[in-house]
Amino acid sequence: MRIEELRAFVILAGHLHFGRAAQVLHVSQPALTKQIRRLEESLGGRLLERGRHGTKLSAFGTRFLAQAKDVVEAFDRLGVAARKAAAGQAGQLRIGFGSYTLELVPRLVVKLRSVAPGVEISLRDMSTSEQIAALQAEQLDVGFTRLPLPASARDLTAMPVVSGQLALVCPAGPVSAARVSLDNCSDQPFVMLSKQRSPGLYDKILALCAGHGFHPRIVQEVSELATALALVRSGMGLCIVPGSHTARRFPGVKLQPLPEKAAAWAAGAVWRRGDSNPALKRFLGVLRNEIG
Repeated sequence: MRIEELRAFVILAGHLHFGRAAQVLHVSQPALTKQIRRLEESLGGRLLERGRHGTKLSAFGTRFLAQAKDVVEAFDRLGVAARKAAAGQAGQLRIGFGSYTLELVPRLVVKLRSVAPGVEISLRDMSTSEQIAALQAEQLDVGFTRLPLPASARDLTAMPVVSGQLALVCPAGPVSAARVSLDNCSDQPFVMLSKQRSPGLYDKILALCAGHGFHPRIVQEVSELATALALVRSGMGLCIVPGSHTARRFPGVKLQPLPEKAAAWAAGAVWRRGDSNPALKRFLGVLRNEIG
């Protein structure tokens, strides 16, 4: 019993006329007759009866038709789903991201949903080291991490997507951020994204301050960029963050980009080399269009 034979029977049962059914199936009438005969032989019973008044279903054919329809419809649904998955229009995509790409990743997700609504997307806010470990353990499909990648990530491929300078953040007000620099911040309190949340950024900020001859006086560690900016706005202290669009648009604070080479940062999309997930391929296409 083959799916072509089941489909031929279902179509023929709907028309009860070999000639019209053959036209629908784009086969000759003798070829259709052979398909039905092979199906009947494999089942061990007659599905149709021919008489002076035309073709009609046998009692066995009537009972068999409902199940045959279910199988053919399920087969067709499977084919549609498989083609969508192969084209990256369905499937699963697990995305990791961090503070460097808070602006970019949500925009990409919206665009992916518009072209591939059948893709099931999960998002995880993670540090660079957590993302690399999850990618290597096949728990993520793509991440957005600091660049360059560590030497231990030879099995991963990276695409640079965004870069900039770290920025010193102070409350907006009479004292302009332009008057504040790391050269005169040694006695200032600092709000920091926690080392647990973003260990690479944390260590980079400490090294940056050490280059100016001081260790920051940390009065509060937080796990979210928005929380850090809100605390700066309230006057708790200064903070250093990636100079992203999100931070620049946060009300009540001013950002002063730090000009030194050590304050430069870059982030990229990272995925496993040779990953054949069609949803990942579709997502990377959306990303390439976005970054131009």
